[in-house]
Amino acid sequence: MLCRQHSRFSQSSQPSQSSPLGESEGACAWVGACVVAPGYEAAKDFIASVPALFAQGGGETLHAGRNTVRAFSTPAGRLVVKRYKHPNLIQAVAYTYFKKSKAERAYLYAKMLRDMGFATPREVAYIEIRRRGLLADSYFVSEECTWPPLIGLLNRDDPDRQAAAALASLLAGLHEKGVLHGDLNLSNILYDKGCDGRFRFSLIDTNRSTFKTPTRDECLDNLKRLTHNRRLMRLVMALYAAERGWDADETVADAMARLDKFERKCAAKQRMKGLAKGGRK
Repeated sequence: MLCRQHSRFSQSSQPSQSSPLGESEGACAWVGACVVAPGYEAAKDFIASVPALFAQGGGETLHAGRNTVRAFSTPAGRLVVKRYKHPNLIQAVAYTYFKKSKAERAYLYAKMLRDMGFATPREVAYIEIRRRGLLADSYFVSEECTWPPLIGLLNRDDPDRQAAAALASLLAGLHEKGVLHGDLNLSNILYDKGCDGRFRFSLIDTNRSTFKTPTRDECLDNLKRLTHNRRLMRLVMALYAAERGWDADETVADAMARLDKFERKCAAKQRMKGLAKGGRK
């Protein structure tokens, strides 16, 4: 069997034995790990075929960029698979010997977040492919969440104050419970507004999250990527400060200064990339 089901969820659970892949995955390619969450027996054959399905261009593409996200109809329902960017040599060595792969962290963190009271698409499996002994590709399989990203609702000239207040409460709750989302922006927060008018959120792209007791400085630094919409940022930060019991004016000023610095850094990086490309012509 290419995959095996874990009898329990645990960071100490051991993945399946390495198994060779088909020719479509290239020479010297092996399945270094294929872990399936309990309750997904019906999806095991699909999960075993994920690398081949990606190689064949199967599924519905939801996102194509640094990482690729595709949705598939399976015997276990509609599942979403994220294939992470192929690591460079240094990253491959690190992920093989010193740290968990992005796919494994996404799998582990999903349950950790739910156990802390935060919604996130339920983990189904993760797969790691090795070539010549090093991590080459990794895949995270989850249930699908069809809620839209919050950016469409809030990134406006006149943002929804009720939604902004609910978001501020979520952000404060994450930080108070020791969660620093590694890519905290409105595209990675999905939302639903119930019949009672209350907002519910689901977090995605959580593999770079950190679990610790953050300082005030770390909390504010974590929020600098939230949005480039300054009106919205000021509103959310004032509401966030109220949730934390902090001075609103001081918190907003600090957050805006961090956003300005972050944007200058990003702009400088883009200029350097442009110069590098120009030099190669």
